[in-house]
Amino acid sequence: MDRIEILAPSGSMESVVAAVRSGADAVYLGAEQFSARASAKNFSMEELKQTVQYCHIRGVKVYLTMNTLITDEEINTALELAKEACLLPIDAFIVQDVGFAGILRKAVPNIPLHGSTQMSVHTPRGAKLLYDLGFKRVVLSRELSKKEIIEIRKICPIELEVFVHGALCMCVSGQCYLSAMLGGRSGNRGQCAQPCRLPFMVEGGTGHDLSLKDLSILDFIGELEKIGVTSAKIEGRMKRPEYVACAVKAAKESLDKGYVPADTMQYLRSVFSRSGFTDGYFTGKTGKNMFGTRQKEDVTSATAKTLAQIKNNYRNEGQSVAVEFNLTIKNNSPVILTATDIDNNQRTVKGNNPEKAINVPLSIEKATAQLSKTGGTPFYVQGVYCDIDQGLTVPMGELNSLRRLVLEKLAAQRSMKKPYEINEDVKIHRKVYYRQEQPTIRCVFPDTNIPSEFKECEYIYVPFNSSQSELCRLIKAGFNVALDLPRGMFGSENIIEQYILKAKEVGVDTVLASNIGSIAVAQKCGVQINGGFGLNVFNTESLNFYEALGLKSADVSFELTFNKINELGGNIKRGAVIYGHLPLMITRNCPVNNSNKTCKECGQTSKIRDRKSIDFPLRCMNGCTLLLNSVPLYMGDKLDLFKNINYITMVFNVENYVERVEKLDIIRKNSVYEAPYTRGLYFRGVI
Repeated sequence: MDRIEILAPSGSMESVVAAVRSGADAVYLGAEQFSARASAKNFSMEELKQTVQYCHIRGVKVYLTMNTLITDEEINTALELAKEACLLPIDAFIVQDVGFAGILRKAVPNIPLHGSTQMSVHTPRGAKLLYDLGFKRVVLSRELSKKEIIEIRKICPIELEVFVHGALCMCVSGQCYLSAMLGGRSGNRGQCAQPCRLPFMVEGGTGHDLSLKDLSILDFIGELEKIGVTSAKIEGRMKRPEYVACAVKAAKESLDKGYVPADTMQYLRSVFSRSGFTDGYFTGKTGKNMFGTRQKEDVTSATAKTLAQIKNNYRNEGQSVAVEFNLTIKNNSPVILTATDIDNNQRTVKGNNPEKAINVPLSIEKATAQLSKTGGTPFYVQGVYCDIDQGLTVPMGELNSLRRLVLEKLAAQRSMKKPYEINEDVKIHRKVYYRQEQPTIRCVFPDTNIPSEFKECEYIYVPFNSSQSELCRLIKAGFNVALDLPRGMFGSENIIEQYILKAKEVGVDTVLASNIGSIAVAQKCGVQINGGFGLNVFNTESLNFYEALGLKSADVSFELTFNKINELGGNIKRGAVIYGHLPLMITRNCPVNNSNKTCKECGQTSKIRDRKSIDFPLRCMNGCTLLLNSVPLYMGDKLDLFKNINYITMVFNVENYVERVEKLDIIRKNSVYEAPYTRGLYFRGVI
């Protein structure tokens, strides 16, 4: 069984040093662009080069995060940055954008790609699809239970990376649009303003009902290793070096001892927590105990004394690289010292000829003791092998000098890994797409209560678990029926497959898939696939990617402006959401759980109120909760701005039967919307 990797966050060089000296096996960090933690200090290319050399000397891997959505205008810049990083070389990329991943794979075929948690992968077949596409590793969604991780492990050999400590977002990563919609700062672009940490209250709640405690499953690292998880990941690129050091220390102790000592855990809580920690998702114990906020005592516990004590633990160079010395001292020949590390890197230096011993010749024991003094370097001595002729000696100063010199040369060799080969012939070509016909209408419904006025729609999407009898009724009535597959599929992949197959039996052969996992299930069932907004299509290469996967069409991201949508290339049909209370979050732990209300009492009628007394509806689907925008998106009177979309999508979540008809009517007439509404991000865009 392979040893699980301890993967540490690094937002600065200080954090890199703290992580490495505390025992991390790998670090992940961001460059100055295209990182999901844009507010971290991050690294220039020169700083990245120095970091890679520092880490590689010490046997630590470096993963570069390029885990944001990338526009067509940016993709060439992103590719050039990635190529530079491959020459250092970094050890892997962590990516979110499937279009960028595809072009990067062509340009640098051998660089390992890790699917970011921003890709929202949380099902066995979703992980397998990434593996089939050439990804080496997937960073799983934080919401998975131990049982669900085991099921993913069984299906394919892709490496699994699991968060074991750090901040826990309320929303499934990659599916949060709250910060973007409220303030234009997109989490998918590394700019999340964390509005969820502000007051939001459900009836009977605490007033911070979108704020979870920090995740910590450090005590379960040994279990993760037995499951076959490759990497135990610590969140926190924006946190101080002392936090990084303490979290790495806790992870190492858990792995070595089977638990985290109480004093280490107290230090970790002191340096950062939100009312303590939670293991609720991993253990399957979701509910009120998972919620928490940053209290005064959480802040004041990080005293100068505490931070100094933590810093003292990584003040000195850690000796993590095993080395063997071979010392040869022969009469009338230069002294030869060879150093060989655990990776079979080897360097040799020569000194002066040895001297005739006047009193005591150099013994093997004394030579060994002198060569073993490697303090202040990354090396520790695993063995010293001496071949010394009788009656000879070498000054201790010269022996020390040879030791320093050979270790410097060995360190330099370790820092110079072979760069990845780059295919410079890969070019990005984009020809703007032009539609040939007027846009059709597609509608997504939360039930099967569909007014007859929608018969002319190209598709009506109904819940995936609609009964065969209801599907037959709708088909007989003249509707073009397709299934809406859930974005949250935790533990329900097989159930969803059975519903697709049952729908297929009665003639429903098309689905709306908004997650890479639902695409994989639909592929297995042999149905036509249309892509939903949850796929976060942000550029032409992403459209090409999904077309190559067999999708017939795809909704583009509603975080794009209409101008950027108009400039997209590719050949696949594309659409835009132009009406609906947009789902700003999808969460596995319902905010209502932070109150005393039960699911039965809620009855799909709950809402959550922000500090400005604005209400946001909550709706449940397949074990997850959607937090909907307070007002609907409406672009019905601005459809002429969308020059090259093939269809428009209306998303119904809260509307009754009559309201649905009214909304369709004003869309068809391109009328002005009389009630409160938003233009979303189609004009202002995101940063």
